[in-house]
Amino acid sequence: MKILCLYNNSCAEELFQWLREQGHETVLCSEHFEADWCLTQRFDLAVSYTYRYILKKEQINALDRNVVNLHNSYLPWNRGADPNIWSILDGTPRGVSLHYVDERLDKGNIIAQKFVIDSDDETFESSYNNLDNAAKELFKEAFRFYPYWQEMQKITVGTGNYHSVKDGAEIKKKITSYDMKISDFRGGG
Repeated sequence: MKILCLYNNSCAEELFQWLREQGHETVLCSEHFEADWCLTQRFDLAVSYTYRYILKKEQINALDRNVVNLHNSYLPWNRGADPNIWSILDGTPRGVSLHYVDERLDKGNIIAQKFVIDSDDETFESSYNNLDNAAKELFKEAFRFYPYWQEMQKITVGTGNYHSVKDGAEIKKKITSYDMKISDFRGGG
């Protein structure tokens, strides 16, 4: 398969390398792209992991609506930005989700999910790394069943919550270091 790999963080490169090792052609993209470009490339699948841009309907359609996102939250909880931080602060279910991308932000049908449990001894960095590792493992497990993803997909149940980049800006000012223990942050840092 020819797979468009959308990312913004180098942690995603390991996953895309794994896809190459499985014999797939990968095209990495960390910038905004036009729908017309997709039409000329003829991708079989697009995988978004850590990608900073919101895909528009034209882009999704140009990719034959076969676009999935790997999100470091247990959807519908913590849609949007900084899901790791918000699951810690809000005490919402933590986990990772693989879902189809549609015009609604992080609301596409779910393909697979996994809960991730952290302890208060974790730091912000180690808790993020736990989610990152769980997301990559979830994708690898689910990818074995790629031909069945259409049949496997489930509608997201519940409203969950959403946080924008702006929402996290004030909170991030209080995080003095990503080595900070979660328990210290909760106790007032």
